[in-house]
Amino acid sequence: MGSTSGSRNIPEHSGIRLTSCSAWRLKCLRFRLTPKEVLVERFSFASEVAFAPRGDLLDRVTVAPLTPSIFEGSLFQAAIFRVEPGGRLRRHRATFPQILAVVEGSGEVSGADGVDQPIVAGEAVFWHEGEEHETKSALGLAALIIEGKSLDRFRERPTAP
Repeated sequence: MGSTSGSRNIPEHSGIRLTSCSAWRLKCLRFRLTPKEVLVERFSFASEVAFAPRGDLLDRVTVAPLTPSIFEGSLFQAAIFRVEPGGRLRRHRATFPQILAVVEGSGEVSGADGVDQPIVAGEAVFWHEGEEHETKSALGLAALIIEGKSLDRFRERPTAP
């Protein structure tokens, strides 16, 4: 009657073929919706797949990469950083232009002047290549960090008169 893939029952007539693969503990699913195949890759950036990198830069911070590293040949890199309460990304120079977009929680960020500025979910900051900066949180935060050589922030376009 129907075929079983994992714990899902999928009718044979549905035209859906489900396969699962694992790379870097990420899962991907392949759905065949029509004679033409459509690939939908899903992967997790949940706390369970994050890791705490070695080194002095991160204090009570975990990272869940979304892209390969720039140092592996990628043009840009993106990752979810989770800063636990009392954690921080210590002051350092930006290797590349960088956007930190807070998606959950709140904290403080500082740029070249070293002055802490509050930041909350829904806000972002842009740091230029070489700019010293720091991020910390008393209550915890999650942020999407994007870095890349030609990265720039969105700027409002002038409207015609």
